[in-house]
Amino acid sequence: MQRLLFVLIALCCYLPTYAQGGKNLRLWSATNRLTTDDFEIKTAKQEALSSFAQFSLDYEVRGINLFTRNFNKKVRNYLITSASWIDTTANVAHALRYQQTLFDISEIYVRKMRKALKENKTRITKATTLAEELNTQYSAEFSKRRLAYDSETSYGSNEAKQNEWEAQIQKELEELKDFAYDK
Repeated sequence: MQRLLFVLIALCCYLPTYAQGGKNLRLWSATNRLTTDDFEIKTAKQEALSSFAQFSLDYEVRGINLFTRNFNKKVRNYLITSASWIDTTANVAHALRYQQTLFDISEIYVRKMRKALKENKTRITKATTLAEELNTQYSAEFSKRRLAYDSETSYGSNEAKQNEWEAQIQKELEELKDFAYDK
């Protein structure tokens, strides 16, 4: 249980130092799904989990960026490849599907943050701490959602529940399509 708690805390931490790297980061994409190449660390026979992906939310809302009409390119959802691992002796397809689902859930909250920034543009010009507050809020919501997903699907092992979650996630991503990175 302590290991899971540590993984969750590490997963939800905002890591601004990683936002500077290029090759180390993999931007979320609707069409370019995760592969084993996205996990720089390859392991064999891990005790508890067959994979771990470190996600990072990065944003720029200072100075001239405040006057943009669209915050979609100012808030990014990354996989940190050098901090992510996969057990290549386990069920790789399952591990990739599980991590992709988590990445997709993360994208929902990144899009919600983009939407909130747009809706609160006038407040941001007065207090840039709003972006930090939104980041904290949506990171916490993502963490709770991830726990629910893990519990309901047994870490993606329950096929019926996994399919239900994937359908719901796609529905939410579609509802927030105006806040996709490429829009």
